[in-house]
Amino acid sequence: MVQAYFEILGHLILESSPYLLFGLLVAGLLRVFLPEGFLARHLGGHTLSGALKAALLGLPLPLCSCGVLPAAVGLYRQGAGLPATFAFLVATPQTSVDAILLAYGLLGGLFALAYPLSALLAALLVALAITFGLKQQATEASSPLLSCACCAEESPHRHTFSEKLTASLRHTVEELFAEIARPLLLGFLLAALVSLILPPDLAHTLSVHGLTYPAMLFLGLPLYLCATASIPLGYALLLKGFSPGSVLVFLMAGPATNVTTLTVLSRVFGKKATAVYLLTLSLSALFCGWLFDHLAGELAPKGSTETHEHSGLSSILAAILLGLLFLRELVWKRFFARTPACHGRDS
Repeated sequence: MVQAYFEILGHLILESSPYLLFGLLVAGLLRVFLPEGFLARHLGGHTLSGALKAALLGLPLPLCSCGVLPAAVGLYRQGAGLPATFAFLVATPQTSVDAILLAYGLLGGLFALAYPLSALLAALLVALAITFGLKQQATEASSPLLSCACCAEESPHRHTFSEKLTASLRHTVEELFAEIARPLLLGFLLAALVSLILPPDLAHTLSVHGLTYPAMLFLGLPLYLCATASIPLGYALLLKGFSPGSVLVFLMAGPATNVTTLTVLSRVFGKKATAVYLLTLSLSALFCGWLFDHLAGELAPKGSTETHEHSGLSSILAAILLGLLFLRELVWKRFFARTPACHGRDS
């Protein structure tokens, strides 16, 4: 079993590494060339069109988990309406450039397309529910604004293009990867474990009793899983026979909700707004999962159709580089480096 476990883990990392590293690079470029100040300037207003713009801009953004809530609250403080604020809160943590590319590498192009589209639909449905379910709340300047030093950036207009590229690489390694390293490694380890020990007939048993979608929803709701780290678990669940739609439910619920997020939202926006957010997001995830199953039917994971022999040199080199990044972040910086770093991890 130990040998089988490490074979599954190695195959998963080989399949994931090229897409993951490329996605992180693109995310770093976006983070430097599209600073957070851009959001506050362009997402104001209290209309559904503002919510749509907020959701579209939030989908690819690589905001760290400590940055999503401060950015959303900051938008609200600077005049953005509740629909735009909550659309941003729904869309941003569910997907990112690196998560979408990783989904393409492991789950296939159809899933990689449905993944952000479902996040966009959920964001718009939440915005609609907030619009018609709540009266527009006035901005309370006295409310505490969350902040994190690692999310602050100097104005990019002060730097040359080459300096921005250097800054993007530094940001990719020092902040983006630092933010997802632990949950990503945990996602890989759990995905391999799920592939090894999960009963092959569990998906069928849940399906017979009509419990597949609720089980995936309640599995994802309380957990903190960043978008990228949840993809390997979705891959493992798909390999175990769970339907694409049920996996999509898990990928929508996990990154967008966790105990910490709900606590902060309740404190800043109130319990009623938080309840509307949670209920609408849950129903949206169930609907998107059901719809995806009816449209896509059977869907084999992309990675399951390839073997170790087909892993090219690029996959091997990417896996080695990813391993070095893990060692640097989780071993070297923990036991040898003495300089403090803000990783923005949720407790």
